[in-house]
Amino acid sequence: MTHEDDVYFNIDSRLLLQLGEKLVTNRAVALAELVKNTYDADATHVLVSLANIKNPSGTIIVEDNGSGMSLSTFKKTWMRIATIDKENNPISQKYKRQKAGEKGIGRFACRSLSTNLKIKSVAVTEEGHKEELNAFFDWTAFTPGSDVDKIPVKYSTKPVGDNTPTGTTLTLGDAKDYWTAWDVRRLRNELTDLISPTTFHSGDEIEPVSDEYDLGFEIEFDCTEFPTKEERLDETFLKNAWAKLSGNVDENGIATYKIKVLNKVVNDISKSHKRTESFQYLRNAKLEISFFVYIPPFFKGSEWVSSKAAEIGRKRGGVKVYADNFRVFGYGEKGDDWLKVDYDRARSKGGVNEEVSDYLEVNDRPGLRLFMNRALFGHVMFLKNSNPMLEIAVNRERLINNESFEELKNFVRLGIDFATILYANEVTKKIELEDKNKKMEEEERKRVEEELKKKAEESRIKAEEQAIKAEKERKEAEERAKQAELERKRAEENLRKAEDERRSAEIERRKAEEEERRKADEIAGKRLEEALKNEKERLKVEEEARRIEEARRKKEEEIRLKTEGERKRAEEIRLLEFEDLRKNEDELRKLKDEEFKIKEEKLEREFLQLRVLASTGTSVLILNHELQALVDAMEEMNESFLLIISKMPDNERLVHEEIQKSFSNRIEMVKEFGSFVGLTVGGESRLEKKEWVISPIAESVFRPFKWYLHEFGIDYSITLPDNLRTGKMYRSELVSVLFNLLSNAIKAIKGTTDRRIEVTGFEEDNFIHIWHLDSGGGLDKNRWEVVFEPFETYSEPDLKFGVGTGLGLKIVRDIIKSYAGNVQFIDPPDSWKTCVEIILPKRD
Repeated sequence: MTHEDDVYFNIDSRLLLQLGEKLVTNRAVALAELVKNTYDADATHVLVSLANIKNPSGTIIVEDNGSGMSLSTFKKTWMRIATIDKENNPISQKYKRQKAGEKGIGRFACRSLSTNLKIKSVAVTEEGHKEELNAFFDWTAFTPGSDVDKIPVKYSTKPVGDNTPTGTTLTLGDAKDYWTAWDVRRLRNELTDLISPTTFHSGDEIEPVSDEYDLGFEIEFDCTEFPTKEERLDETFLKNAWAKLSGNVDENGIATYKIKVLNKVVNDISKSHKRTESFQYLRNAKLEISFFVYIPPFFKGSEWVSSKAAEIGRKRGGVKVYADNFRVFGYGEKGDDWLKVDYDRARSKGGVNEEVSDYLEVNDRPGLRLFMNRALFGHVMFLKNSNPMLEIAVNRERLINNESFEELKNFVRLGIDFATILYANEVTKKIELEDKNKKMEEEERKRVEEELKKKAEESRIKAEEQAIKAEKERKEAEERAKQAELERKRAEENLRKAEDERRSAEIERRKAEEEERRKADEIAGKRLEEALKNEKERLKVEEEARRIEEARRKKEEEIRLKTEGERKRAEEIRLLEFEDLRKNEDELRKLKDEEFKIKEEKLEREFLQLRVLASTGTSVLILNHELQALVDAMEEMNESFLLIISKMPDNERLVHEEIQKSFSNRIEMVKEFGSFVGLTVGGESRLEKKEWVISPIAESVFRPFKWYLHEFGIDYSITLPDNLRTGKMYRSELVSVLFNLLSNAIKAIKGTTDRRIEVTGFEEDNFIHIWHLDSGGGLDKNRWEVVFEPFETYSEPDLKFGVGTGLGLKIVRDIIKSYAGNVQFIDPPDSWKTCVEIILPKRD
């Protein structure tokens, strides 16, 4: 006899395990699903608080001011697995919001966080009264093998006053795992970025606007055990970007882009691009991306500095994805490269999307300037109703990879390529402009130099012409002097002739007298009269000769004085011309000296930087990058280790907790060394000199070695005055000086029983003095100056610091002397063996 009947599926409690712990493994995603439920309930504020979560069995509370759940809603939706309520009612009642939660994952995600759940909800019933609902879920009762519908869930209801605010409070008790500071910080960041930073305005409204204005949605986070807040990246940060890109895909699939430069390289750019070809699947999507270039000029006058911004970029840079108003996890996180920008940039890929290649203004490889994730801060958002193929994976992390998702990627990547080409154009223009300016400066310098040379040559030629003219006038004066000399000689000849005539007349007179004496007295008178007449004539001739001689001498003196005056004037003119020539030559020499001094100062700055970097090189920069990756891996291992220890028996836990504590200390030591490596290679703004307070920099040099110093029983103290500052210098140079003195001191005291190091200082007579003291074996005075020579070392080999190269003190002295200072060994104070004194000019 045949028996026929109906059978029905039963639901095993194991299904809750699959929907909870197995499906949602990310605790941030689990809490995000609960927050989405509060949004769907028209809440404007939700508070997520964690208490006593450093150890397992803590408490997590999610409290909102939404519409709450009535008993009927609780039974129809919360207590029904895989309900289709949100498919049937996709819009919230009060604010007409597009509901964000899906598939009822939120309630079962609670299982992955705690062993029990308490619900307290106040809502308005169908009759219009307010009612409080309380329910308790003991998840441990839902064991695999049992039927879900056979395990009771206790609840109670009671009426409340009309003034009682509506809302729901979920209390997740007896948390399964402990939380670390890193876990809380990550959760805080995930919740901060959970809500889209912008509101999407599509061409078609999803639903008619409600009469009740949506007041928005705010997420508040509280954890008293880890209270540190993450810095919110608001406009004070984003305004330092090079440019901001906005993009939109309309309801027809046509994409448009617009870029606006915020901090120009050369030009203020505002360009747009519109695709002629529409996307096949993508509709109603929008993006906003800020592009950062981490160089000081873009952060001038900002409360942010380029190095701090670059660090934030490494941690939080990227393009996030939002479906409606809520974030899709997995995109835009540290290490995620869903747009392949880091991949393409690392392989020096030279091309960009051909669609925007027409914007390239120069023959360049713009892909070499492709913006990496650390330079991008932005998001892309799409409407789920317009993009049914953009479906979030079942575990609520990432989108399903299909044609629609590829179009979403292409939409964002095309915008980045568009911005990259415009930035590459600007960088190339800047390089060309700088080259042009340098060329113009060089041409101007050559022009000035040529003008000075020409002027000097003209002065030289003019001086030579004046000298020739003076020489000619001198020769003419000499010729006139010769002529005067000839006239003087002729006058002397006339005088001699006159004298001869006088003598002849005298002879004649004497003859006449003699004859007169022989003749008669009658002719004597006649003769005498004639002789007197001749005497008068002679005297007249002599007087005339004398007058001519005096006139000649006077004229000769005038000629001589005139010639001497002309010679002096010619000499003065020649000296003035030579003085002009000398001044021109001095001016030319001064110009060359100033140009040489500028080049010398530039080479000196480059040399100072190379000198500090000489002991590290490119390998240290690579090491610093790898060291950060190692620290991240060690922290993850430490968290796993803590989880394993928490599950150990009590008798084994104590021993392993000591091992874990030592491992944590080692992690901190590696972090400190990573920080010190950044200081040594000039992780700060290396091209800027500042006045530095010395005490905190000395602390940063000692800090990475505190475990090493403690291990060898070395006591150290830093007693520098809080206001003791250097003049303007590079921070990395001061770090290099203090580190070299510290390494020498440690090597000196390791072999002694008294192991002490102290750094102190003071100001005196417009100078600052820094004393580096140690209690080691001391140094013979005969070697106080020798050890400052290159390759001269007196320290013993050390496993930590290696074998001395003999360059440390040489580098110290070169750095200090470059700032007009001095470093030397001096007699140490009592109880100390060695004292190295650094003297630097006091700051202005």
